[in-house]
This record gives sequence, structure tokens and C-alpha cells, in this order.
Amino acid sequence: MSARPLHFLSADRPFSESRVAILGVPLERTVTFRGGPAQAPSAIRYASWSLESFSLHSRRDLTEAGLCDLGDLDTERSLEEILGELEREVAGLIATGKRPVVLGGEHTITLGCVRGAKSALGKLQLLILDAHSDLRDEYLGERISHATVSRRAAEAVDRLLIVGARSFFGPECSEPFFASPGEIPRKLAVDLPVWLSLDLDVLDPSLCPGVTNPEPGGLSYRELLDVFDALRGFQVVGMDLVELAPPFDPSGVSAITAAKLIIEAILSLWG
Repeated sequence: MSARPLHFLSADRPFSESRVAILGVPLERTVTFRGGPAQAPSAIRYASWSLESFSLHSRRDLTEAGLCDLGDLDTERSLEEILGELEREVAGLIATGKRPVVLGGEHTITLGCVRGAKSALGKLQLLILDAHSDLRDEYLGERISHATVSRRAAEAVDRLLIVGARSFFGPECSEPFFASPGEIPRKLAVDLPVWLSLDLDVLDPSLCPGVTNPEPGGLSYRELLDVFDALRGFQVVGMDLVELAPPFDPSGVSAITAAKLIIEAILSLWG
């Protein structure tokens, strides 16, 4: 008897029949505080099976969204190789009409995602939900890391918007990239495709403690649902969810929150 590999809830469509493709990237390479994001894709998949497929918020069912689960990328390689393959995977998925949902992993994966989306589409804007600006030009001697990902991504896309930031390393807080949740509809360009990057530390850590770099304050779960609703008028072409650290939440609530947010995002944006 053989067991099917762990996959996300309702992600049982053949690739050829799917509209949304789940892809895990268990990358943990530049983490500088609390570890564990390499365990996140599996933890999120496992947690998803504790949830119902029907969303009361969107009045839609995940079983009708057309999901497939492509498993995980091999992260036992150089960071450059990993981001390069992720770029090619995302570009290929978008070119075939799929909506990629990438499960991190540390936030550095967003760079590979947006490079791929930009390659496929020719133009792109990035909405990052994050407690930290991540706009450093380098950190600990590295130009590509979880602490520089917004800066590197800004160099790859046509427009960047960061929502939920409350941690800055200096004068970067004056950068024209920041907005409140309510400003999203007028700060994004209606004629540019959108990639959504959701760092779980954007939430108040009392709601989601199992993250790599918790920051006091933050958005509520309801506010994130409002963000998904605000994006319905835009062409959102894919998303990633990053920085879950399962070892730092033995209750498993953080992984469940991550899985639930993935469900709600899929149904709000593409259901």
C-alpha cells in the first residue's frame, strides 16, 4: 500500500485541469533570528486538512477553485540556483494560465516569484504585507536576503507597495512605498498585474506567534480579509506566503492561520 504525498486541502485536480497551482519552497538560508521556515510548507499543508473547504467570507468553496499541488522545490542548492528555478517555475505557470500560490520558506523567495511573473507578463506591481520594510541595500554583507528582499524586488518590478510595516532601520521610513490597508485601491495601478506577498508577521503576534521575526502591533485577521476584498478589482496573478516558523508555536494555530489565509485569498481573488 502506498500513501499519497501530503498536499494542500482540495488540491486534487490534474495539472492540465487546474487554475491554481500550489508550490512549496522550504527555503531557510538567510534567517537571522528564529528558525523554522523550512518546515512551513509541510506544516501549512497539514494544517489545511483541519479546515473546511467552504468560506463563509466569500461564500465560495475551495473544491470548485481548481487546485493542484506541485510539491516542493529542491532547496539543497545555492540560493542563486533556487531563485532561478523558482523564477522559471512561476513564469511557466503564469504563461500557461495558472495562478501560482507559493508556500515559503523565508521571504527571500518573493524575489524569484516576482522575477518570474515579470518575465511572463512584461510588467508587474508588487503588494507586500509585512511588519518590516526589508528595504536595506545589504544585510550582514549580503545583497539578497530576507532583510533586503523588498529593495531587490523593487528593482525588478514597476511599482512596489508595502502595507503593515512598523519596523524600519532608518530614514527608509520616508520611502514612497508605504500605505495603510485602506489606501490600497488608490495606491495600486489598475492597469498593472499584481503579485501579492504575505509575510505572516504583518499580523499582530498575539494572533500568529509562530513567525521568524514577530513585531508588536500589527493587522488583525479581519483586516487581511479586507485586503483580499480590496484586490478583487485588480489582476492578481499570483501570491506567496512566507516566514511561518512552526517550532515557535507548538499549538499549531499559526500554521492553521496560514492555511486559512491561503484558502481565503484563493477564493477571494480567483474563486
